[in-house]
Amino acid sequence: MPDKFDAYNEALTALVNEAIRCSPESWEAGRLTIQCDGHRIDYRLKNEEAEDKAFISDELARLCEEYWGAFMKNGEAWLESQIDFRRVEGTWKFSASFKFPKAATVAPPPRKPFWKLWS
Repeated sequence: MPDKFDAYNEALTALVNEAIRCSPESWEAGRLTIQCDGHRIDYRLKNEEAEDKAFISDELARLCEEYWGAFMKNGEAWLESQIDFRRVEGTWKFSASFKFPKAATVAPPPRKPFWKLWS
């Protein structure tokens, strides 16, 4: 049985490869930010240090949705993922970070005083 991390890694690797392909040749680094509120997915591909603009291909948009879906299937849907990639000595390196929704806290029911035997 495949591990859930296999699906995450496969989706992330495909996503990074397409983000690099969508980036201008001049870029040495970039950041793909994906945000999802459970209804809509937004994505940005930027390099704050470069004037050249990237483009979001249909394939990159599809892969962003698959990436979020891989986590959603396992009950680990996130609100935002930032994927940073950088060329280091001719090789692309990347890292991903996530913002997850805060767990809902449910207050315990009020306890009745131990001396009150009725109610």
